[in-house]
Order: sequence, then C-alpha cells, then structure tokens
Amino acid sequence: MSRRTRHQDQPAIPLLKHYLQISDSVDQLKQSHALILKTLTEPDPHQCLLIKLLGFPSENLHYARHLFDQIPNRKTQFLWASLILAHVAHGHFIRCISLHARMHRVGVSPSAFIFSSVLNACARVPVLLEGKQVHTRVLNLGFLGNRIVDTALLDMYAKSGAISDARNIFDGMGGKDVVTWTAMIRGYAKLRMMKDAQQLFDALETRNDMSWTTMVAGYANCGDMNAAGELYGKMPGKNCVTWVAMIAGYGRIGDVIKAKRVFDEAQVKDAACWAAMLSCYAQNGYAMEALEMYREMRKLRVKINDVAVVAAISACTQLADIKMANELAVHVEETCCSRTNLVSGALINMHSRCGNIDRAQNEFKKMKVKDVISYSSMIRALSDHGKALEALDLFQEMLKDGFKPNRITFVSVLSACSHAGLVEEGFGYFSRMTETFGIEPSIEHYSTIIDLLGRAGQLEKAYDIMMSSQGTCDAGVWGALLGACRVHGNVELGEMVARKLFAIEPNNAGNYMLLASIYASANRWEEAEEVKRLVSERGIRKLPGSSCI
Repeated sequence: MSRRTRHQDQPAIPLLKHYLQISDSVDQLKQSHALILKTLTEPDPHQCLLIKLLGFPSENLHYARHLFDQIPNRKTQFLWASLILAHVAHGHFIRCISLHARMHRVGVSPSAFIFSSVLNACARVPVLLEGKQVHTRVLNLGFLGNRIVDTALLDMYAKSGAISDARNIFDGMGGKDVVTWTAMIRGYAKLRMMKDAQQLFDALETRNDMSWTTMVAGYANCGDMNAAGELYGKMPGKNCVTWVAMIAGYGRIGDVIKAKRVFDEAQVKDAACWAAMLSCYAQNGYAMEALEMYREMRKLRVKINDVAVVAAISACTQLADIKMANELAVHVEETCCSRTNLVSGALINMHSRCGNIDRAQNEFKKMKVKDVISYSSMIRALSDHGKALEALDLFQEMLKDGFKPNRITFVSVLSACSHAGLVEEGFGYFSRMTETFGIEPSIEHYSTIIDLLGRAGQLEKAYDIMMSSQGTCDAGVWGALLGACRVHGNVELGEMVARKLFAIEPNNAGNYMLLASIYASANRWEEAEEVKRLVSERGIRKLPGSSCI
C-alpha cells in the first residue's frame, strides 16, 4: 500500500470510530461496516465494531464471528475472551467450546476468566470429556489453585455427574469461600445425595441465600418436603427461587393447600412463581383454579412463560373447554411465550381433546424442529380421532426421520391398531417394541394389546402374552380378557382367567358374576348357580349401580 493511501485513511478512522460509538442498532452497525469496507484499506476499526456488536442480541453472533474472522491479527486475548463470553451468555455453549479449542490451536494464551467461561459451557451442556481436556490445559498452564478456575472446575464436574472428581477438587482447594461450598453442595443435591449435601451445609460457617436455597430446592426436588419445610422455616432471607422450589415440591406430592400457602406468603411474586403455582393446580386436577390464575396473570400483566402456558393448556385439555382452547391458541399466536416443542405438543393434545384434529395437525406442521414427544402426541391424536392408518403412516415417517420411539409412542401405535382392528399389525408392533427397541411392556401396552386380541377373538394368544408378563398385568387387564371370553363364549379359558382374578381380587363380586354369565351363555346352569352360591357363602356383596344424574 502506498504512503499516500495510508495517509488518506487516517482522518477517516476517528470519524468511523465515532459512528460505531453512536450506533444503537445492528442495522446502523452494518452501515458503518459497509462504510469501513468502502473507505479504509486497513481493517483497524473491525475490533471496535466486533466489541460493539457483541452487546446486541444473540441472533447476531454469526455476524460477530464473520467480523472476527476478518481481523488479521487475532492474537489479542481480549477479543477471544469477549467472543467466548458472548456465546456463553447467550447459551451457545457448544460454539463456545469450539472457539476455545480454536484459540488453543492458534496459540493464544488463555486467562482465568476464559477458563472459567469455557468450563461453565462444558458444565451447561454437559460434556465431561471436553471438560477434562480443559482441566488438563489448566494443569499444564499453571492455573490450578486460582479460586475462580478451581470453582469452575468443581462446578463442571458436579453438573456432569462426576461427583468424586468434584469432591477431589473441593478437598484440594485452599481458602474456600461460600460460593465454592455452595457449588459442592449443589453437586450433591443434583444427584439426590442429600445426606452428603447436609453434612457440608452443616459444616459451612457462613451461609448465604444461595446456599440455603440450594438445600431447600434439593430436598424439594427429592420429594422430602418435611426436610425442605424445616429448612425453609429457618431460612433467614427467602427469595423467588426458594418459593418456586417449595411450590413445585408441594405440587409434586399433591399438597395444593401448602403450595398455595407458600405462594400467598411470597413477598415478591415473579413470573416463575406464578407459573409454578399454575402448574401445581393443573397437574393436580384443579383445572378451574389453574385457568382462573392464568386469567389473573394476564390481567395483572405478569409475563407468561412457556411453563405457565403449558399448564394453562393442560388445564383446558382436562376440561375440554373449546372456547378457552381458542383463546389460548390465539395467545400463543400473539407470542405470549416462546413456541417451544413443549408448547406445541400441549397445543396438539388440547386441540385433539377438544375435537379439532385439523388444528392439531396444523400445529404439528408448523413445528420447525420435531421430536419424539411431538410425534407421539400427533400419533395419539390421530388414533383417538379414528384416523388409525394416518397414525401408523406418521409412525413410519417418524422412524424414517431417525427418531427412536418410546413407551408413550407405542401406546399410541397399539391404540391405533386396536381402534382399526389391525390385529396382525398390532401384534407385530408389540413384538418390535420389545425385540427391536428393547422396551419392556408396561400395563398400558398390555391393556391395549389384550383389548385388540380380545376383540378379534384371539384369546389364547392374549392369554399367553399375559402369562409371560411376569405379574405386570393387573386386575383390570385380566378382567378385560374375562369379558372377551364371555363375548366369544370360551368357557375353558374363562375359568382359567377367573381363577387368576379371584386370587387378585377375592372380594370383587363382579368377577364372579362375569364367570356365572359365561356359564349361563353356554347353558351350564349348574356351574352358574354354583358360582352365585359361592358369592353368597363368602359374604361378597356386589356394589350397587349409581348414576351421576
């Protein structure tokens, strides 16, 4: 480059830097970038442009990396640190790890700050192997012993489930502060090792809000609400995280009254606190209360997150409230929350339950990234609406897309076969479930396949499946097979099934009456009378019928 060109560029650089400083949008930054490319022959302001850009939302990180690659001398530690931190801050953890590896390859020396950031990313994924590789670099470069790095290492191992490695780091640290102790306690709590967590907590002399919250939330997540409640009562300064943990914990054990009491006590109710109480109502069958709370949240302009909207949709599904279903669908369209797969799956179930299979299918088609849960929900919806063949076609599409079906998927598939009377197909899917995908049948699977075979009159095959269930089948499934024996007049098998039922439910008069009906249908009146006499002698009483009118 000529001396004159360099000289001509010099006055432009301060002016362009000024433009960068006053830019308050990505579009303005891009205009400045275009001016840089047209005006300057040296990329000096690119660094300023990059740092400014990293302060904007995460969707611009791709553009930030593009700018970074245009900087000729990328050996500045500060630039790498800024880019890595931006990726961690916006949840791009995998990219952060790859950036750190790239930095290592080009020979840029890391700092304690960079190590803590990349270890945080490894913990959040989590990826233990990459975390151990970073640990090796920490050792080689002499950063072990730095409290920030050591705490990040401990946290990475704890969140990755390598609790012994985390404890080794903890025991080797000198001058541990409350943050370090809390990280170790959190590691034990995450793995439900509350005895170890309690021992550390008891040994911790100076506790802060986070250490108290970690213990309360740990016990609540384990379902030990007595221990959680005891600590909660002693906690000097409660916060939103604690209130959410307690509400969610009581919700899991079905204690809605105590959950509501905690909610009412909460001095500051944030969006998470409202969502936790709303979920508590919905998951425990308090659908009306859940929807009332949802309406109150909107009235008070509380931010509706995806947890809250899924709970409201679940409550609406329980009530099959078509009007409210339409309102919720509109709210989601208005972007009241992020349209996650969880939200879309809940909408599919709601539309299906409210009788609108077309809207359920439209919601499924709108999903940009589908998963096994969304496929299973749609298969179930099609099956429930008598579209068995479409449900099975969708199942094949799911397999082609590389998704591995789970237990819920096969319940829906078997249900579709049962509704359509596809006996051979249903039996084939049941076999594939166990042999190809290694899924042990649950009571729902047995119930569905027995219903299918029973309707088709293949009672012996149904009996063989139940005998191989190793005690999984309950009285309801055996009762369904006994009912099928009555429909198809199979007295011999009916007797065998009845004996099983009498052992499981010796005082259920309905089973005896069903066997008597089987005998009567075959004109074996003496055996029918004998069964009735047996009921009378044993003092078994048939429950009277009732009506909801």
